[in-house]
Amino acid sequence: MTVQVREMKRIFISASILAFVIVTGFTACNKPAATEISDNRVMPGGRAATSIDSHRTFSIDYNSQPEQAQAGQPTTLTFTVRDQLGSVVKDLQIVHEKPMHLLIVSTDLAEFYHVHPEQSADGSYRVSHTFPNGGDYKLYADFTPEGAVQVVEQIDLNVAGAERAKVALVPDPKFEKVVDGLRIVMKPSADIKAGQELNLDFQAFDAASGKPATDLQNYLGELAHFVIISEDLEDLVHAHPMAKGEGNAQPKEHGANGHEHTEGNAESVGRSEVSAHTAFPRAGLYKLWAQFQRGGQVISVPFIVNVPEGKAQPVGAAKVPPGFTKITVSENGYEPSSVRVRMGEKVSLAFYRKDAENCGGELVFPKQGIKKRLPVGESVLVEFTPTEAGEVGFACGMDMLKGKVVINAN
Repeated sequence: MTVQVREMKRIFISASILAFVIVTGFTACNKPAATEISDNRVMPGGRAATSIDSHRTFSIDYNSQPEQAQAGQPTTLTFTVRDQLGSVVKDLQIVHEKPMHLLIVSTDLAEFYHVHPEQSADGSYRVSHTFPNGGDYKLYADFTPEGAVQVVEQIDLNVAGAERAKVALVPDPKFEKVVDGLRIVMKPSADIKAGQELNLDFQAFDAASGKPATDLQNYLGELAHFVIISEDLEDLVHAHPMAKGEGNAQPKEHGANGHEHTEGNAESVGRSEVSAHTAFPRAGLYKLWAQFQRGGQVISVPFIVNVPEGKAQPVGAAKVPPGFTKITVSENGYEPSSVRVRMGEKVSLAFYRKDAENCGGELVFPKQGIKKRLPVGESVLVEFTPTEAGEVGFACGMDMLKGKVVINAN
C-alpha cells in the first residue's frame, strides 16, 4: 500500500502534567521545529523522515490489514516508530495515559475518531478501526519517543466502499450544543481572531434538568480533551486541560477565579467547567471537538468556528536585568537549552517567550516546585540557589519543550 505522509505546515499539540484542578486551561503548541518533517519524501515502506534535532531522526512505518481498507469492515492500522538507524523504537512516553494517540477524521471533518494504538510484541503499535463510509480520511499519529520531543505524522488514507455525501462546514450561530444528554456552552473571553490568544470557557449542563453536570469523569487523566482542526486539514490543535498556574492567568474581564458564569459550590461547579487558553493560527473555518466523559461514555461535542483575520499584536522587546541569563522560548524550544552554573551560586534566568507559536505558555521546574506562566513578549524571572551538583530540569507545562541547568561542584 502506498502511504502519503505530507509535510505539516502547522502542528499544534498541547498536554498537561498535573491532576485535575477546579478551573483548568490549555495552550496550544505550534509545530516544534524539532519535530517537523524534514521533506516530502516517502521512504521505502511508507516511512517518512522526521527531524528531532541535529543528531536524532525518527521515522514511522505505516500499513493496514487488509491493505485496502473497506468501509464497514474492521481494519488493523499498524505504526512502527524507527530511529535514524532503522531500529524499532519500542518505548514511547506515556502521555495522557497512552503511548500513542491516533486522531482520524474524514476530509470534510464530518467524522471524528480518537483511538489509541497499543504496543504489540514486535514493538509496533496497532489498533482496529471500522470506517463506516468509503472515501478519503486523514490520520494524525501523535507520539513521543523517550528522551525526545513530541512527533505528529499525517497520513492520507483512502477507504473503498460507498461514499456518503460531503458535509459542508457551516459556522455555528451560537456556541451551544446538546449531545447525549449533555449541554455544552462555549464562551470565548474575547472576539475570536486569527493569532489572538484568548480563553474558551466550556460549561457542561445536564440537558434534562438544566443543572451543572457535576458528574463529569476524567478522560485520559483530565476533565476534558479538545481537538481543533482547520477546514484545509493543515492546522491541528490537540489540546488537554493544563495546570492551575496556567489556568489562573485569566483576562481581568473574565474574573480572577474563572467561575463568574455559574453559581453554587466552587468544587461542584468546577467539575462542570473547563477554561481553555489558546489561539487560532490563521483565518478560516475550524471544527472543534470538546470531549467529556460521563457515566463511562465519552461524549464528543462539535463546534464550527469562523475565524476572521486579526491584527498582529506588537511584541515587546526582552528586558533582561543585569546578571540574568536570557532564555528565549520559541518554536525551536528553549535557546539556550542548557545553562551551566556553580553549586552554591544563585541561578538567575530570564525566560522570554517571543511569540505564541509554541507550547511554552507554562514553565515548570519540578524539583524546585516552580511554576510560572510565560506571557508572549514579557521576560519572566526565575531564581534559585542549588545546594548540590547535578542537573535541574525545566520544561513547558506539557513536558515537551525541555531544558536543564547543569550544576558543577566547583
